[in-house]
Amino acid sequence: MALTLFPNDGLVAEGAEFSEATWAAVDAHLARGACPDGWLEIDTEETRLVCLVHQSRTHLAGLVEPAGFSWVPLANLPLRAAQLERARWRLLRADAVRVLLLAVHFRQRPSLQATTDLVDLAHVLEVLAREGQNAALALERDGIRTLAFLQQGQPARLYFGQGVVDPGEGGIADRLLLFAFQPNSPIGRLDVFKRLSIEPDPDAGKSLAVLAQEAKPPPPTNVQITMGGRPVAQRPFMAPAMLIGRERSCDIILDNLSVSRQHARLSWRRGRFVVEDLGSSNGTTLNGTRVQEQLVGPQDRVGVGKFVLQLVEPLDVKHPEPTLLLGAQAQACQSSELQLVGEDLSLPLGGEITLGKTQGVDVRAKGFWVKPVHARLKREGEGYRLTCLGHAEAQVNGKTVRTALLRAGDELVIGRSRYKLVQDLAAERTDA
Repeated sequence: MALTLFPNDGLVAEGAEFSEATWAAVDAHLARGACPDGWLEIDTEETRLVCLVHQSRTHLAGLVEPAGFSWVPLANLPLRAAQLERARWRLLRADAVRVLLLAVHFRQRPSLQATTDLVDLAHVLEVLAREGQNAALALERDGIRTLAFLQQGQPARLYFGQGVVDPGEGGIADRLLLFAFQPNSPIGRLDVFKRLSIEPDPDAGKSLAVLAQEAKPPPPTNVQITMGGRPVAQRPFMAPAMLIGRERSCDIILDNLSVSRQHARLSWRRGRFVVEDLGSSNGTTLNGTRVQEQLVGPQDRVGVGKFVLQLVEPLDVKHPEPTLLLGAQAQACQSSELQLVGEDLSLPLGGEITLGKTQGVDVRAKGFWVKPVHARLKREGEGYRLTCLGHAEAQVNGKTVRTALLRAGDELVIGRSRYKLVQDLAAERTDA
């Protein structure tokens, strides 16, 4: 089934293949006023990603697939585009009303949906006129959409799809009916939309290059923890967010009564690091000032109880402590019998460890496809839950997984590195 085409006024620019450079190229056309209204299409044979343009600014985005239409937040547009393989792109001009009608397709379900052999189009027009509706009709045939716009029930504009011949003279309603019921023409599909008020995307107006920058993953970054000016722990930041507090469920555990159970959250949001206080008893500070939510840079010092957290470049530390456990909890973790064993590695499993190839993870794995922070192992019941991050994968006992519960005797492969969970280190060894 072909992807739906909407009527447009012509081509502004196109590229043989979509790439990261496309965003800046389209921004340049919009800045020159070459496309005051229209849309950017990025498509493959099965999917068309559309970014609507209104008044030379980004307005709304959506997805066109054989199954139908769906809205895509502008913040997710670069990520969705990056997932399309061997995609082409085109920037098309269009009347502002056509941009509105395409936005309606993305944000609303039609009030009526039927085929032309089952619905009396003339009766539909009569009902809309009697109700005085501001409405839109989309008649699709052979994957090409013809659009009609009604103002207070009266036909106001008619746009024929690319390659469709206007059936002749007469009013808008007559021409639409002639087109719909041409002799020997294939059956068409009719969508009727009664509500045309569409709110723009929350990120409307942002340039495509800015949207692409905000969608990028965080750079390899470690969270360094100090107490009294002395570094006591360091661990890699794991997107999209890390929970900080006393509870064992937290990503960074600070076992001290000055820290609340769930004290703060460190997030990567729209291309920036953000710290957020979670209603803690003693509050969260940034460079000595108490904050509720604030951007965090490399030079900033985040205060959580008696501890100070700072974003730093990864250091080549062989096995940094993944969480800061003080007192009884630390002793409990050190007494665990399970160990992760591999080539030049025998690591007792505490509350949680990270695996990947960036400096600062607990276990450095080998292989081209290994991500900087590839996966983590976290205590769950009597075993350890493996969670691969992003789109990463691993093998557990020969089976490819994204997540799995590991116990003693299980084998784990990440890239070219092979590990095993053992209870008696002297009895079992594995080679990577």
